[in-house]
Amino acid sequence: MSDLSFADEAASPWATPNNRITSAAEPSVESTLEKERVIKDILALRDGLRGLLVRVTEVEGENDRLKRDNEMLGVYIDNLTRNSVVAAGNKL
Repeated sequence: MSDLSFADEAASPWATPNNRITSAAEPSVESTLEKERVIKDILALRDGLRGLLVRVTEVEGENDRLKRDNEMLGVYIDNLTRNSVVAAGNKL
């Protein structure tokens, strides 16, 4: 007889696998298809977010440019107003 008991044989790497463990470890076709669908959805959403990020960056740049233009126009209007007041004061 061998030195290994039945419990030792079941724990050895060459033992017959337990059907309960292998059936739980193997994914079903449905779960695999569901995982693939979820992964495709995630990738599509990620690509959409990348597109939105590009658009947000473009809009922020345009907003900064318009803000600078508005400040410049404000200074220009202030200068015109001062010059008009000075010119009107000289005429009186």
